[in-house]
Amino acid sequence: MLRSSWRFQLTAILMFPMFIIQYRQCRKQPELMAKIMDKETMFIILGSGLSLGLHMGAWVWSLDNTSLSHSLLLVTIHPLLLVTGALLLRRFVPRKQIAGAIVGFTGASITLIGISSEVDATLIGDIAAIFGAVAILGYLIAGSKLRKWMPLFVYIFPVTMIAAIQLALISLISEGSTFSMSDADISVVGWMALSWLPYVLYLAVFPGIVGHAGISMVLRWFPPIIVSVAYLFEPLIGSLIGWQLGTAEVPGPWTWVGGSVLIAGMVLIIFDQNKNQTLEGGENE
Repeated sequence: MLRSSWRFQLTAILMFPMFIIQYRQCRKQPELMAKIMDKETMFIILGSGLSLGLHMGAWVWSLDNTSLSHSLLLVTIHPLLLVTGALLLRRFVPRKQIAGAIVGFTGASITLIGISSEVDATLIGDIAAIFGAVAILGYLIAGSKLRKWMPLFVYIFPVTMIAAIQLALISLISEGSTFSMSDADISVVGWMALSWLPYVLYLAVFPGIVGHAGISMVLRWFPPIIVSVAYLFEPLIGSLIGWQLGTAEVPGPWTWVGGSVLIAGMVLIIFDQNKNQTLEGGENE
């Protein structure tokens, strides 16, 4: 939790100059400023930040409590959850997307069978990863709603700062972190130490700005379920990197089979969504 807070703290600091520039531009547009300062907008930003913090907290916790492959696979099932949520709310969902959800959850179930055969996999760790997938939905849906009209850094800076503060508070309560810099390893601002700064700077720039800010940027043009495709490569690439670096075991057969079925289900959902959007665009023309 502490390391995740460090990443978000530095990411927010790096975003701050662009936030100031865009915010000053917004102040020249009274109608836009009124929308930004609206209570509903503030609540959505708060919910987005808390969702991002919960997602990261649950996911990093799952990394310590289950196998890398399971954590990466299960934290990326949010396209399936979006379809399931729409069904529960009795909204129209195309048949192919329903089929994709069924295929995907079948894959997730097969992956969970590996708990008994993979040494590092645990049920509680897998549940944490799934909770992380649920939490990221709030971030994606909020971003989809606000990014249609709100400048990127005016949105993403407060969201990132809220996530950083949330994770810092959780770390203070559950991990024994302190505000003192006498021991940088347990300090809320320990990332400032030279021993940590290069690593946290990398996480802030690439996964932070390029990753999460990039996702928020494209949410202006694409619905959440399409943006979810960005996560599809994480289970495969992440597991292979972990294996090559020696930080993870070779994924077991259940993970390979279940993971392949899970990703097939997500791809089916996303391709059907793309097809529907293309048809709608043609009709509008």
